Amino acid sequence: MKTILKNKQKKGFVILIAVLVSSLMISLGAFIANIAVKELTLSSSGRDSQTAFYAADSALECALYQDIRVQSFSASSSDPGPGSVYCNGQTWSIISQSGDADTGTTYFDVIFEYDQVAQLSPYARVKVEKKFIGTINDRTTIEARGYNIRDVLSPNRVERALQVIY
Repeated sequence: MKTILKNKQKKGFVILIAVLVSSLMISLGAFIANIAVKELTLSSSGRDSQTAFYAADSALECALYQDIRVQSFSASSSDPGPGSVYCNGQTWSIISQSGDADTGTTYFDVIFEYDQVAQLSPYARVKVEKKFIGTINDRTTIEARGYNIRDVLSPNRVERALQVIY
């Protein structure tokens, strides 16, 4: 009679150990999956940030070239300059130009379309501000804001900005 009771007690203990070990394994698996999801989110965020930065950098270089070599932007409202900017093998329309006697501000967008869906392509908005200081020198500020996607309402949209003053 004693041997029957000992076996029944051991069987219950084995089931308890098996449940504890399987719970531990499931918890460990969930912990590792949680870390993997966070790492994927972090790497995706880094990629989006880099895309936005490169869009801003490319647009800034375009505006610098247009200002220094082509002289597309003016510090005077009486001389608005051309209505477009040529960058990246394409012509980009000037969105707006404003100014007074000694300050001129120009905005234009550069769109880097590589995706079939245009809203998912990176782009940059460029602001060129020229201030007339004297007879020789102008003070130019170029600010380029790069975005990883064009969709304004997307929670995955990242903005990076670069500014040059000369």
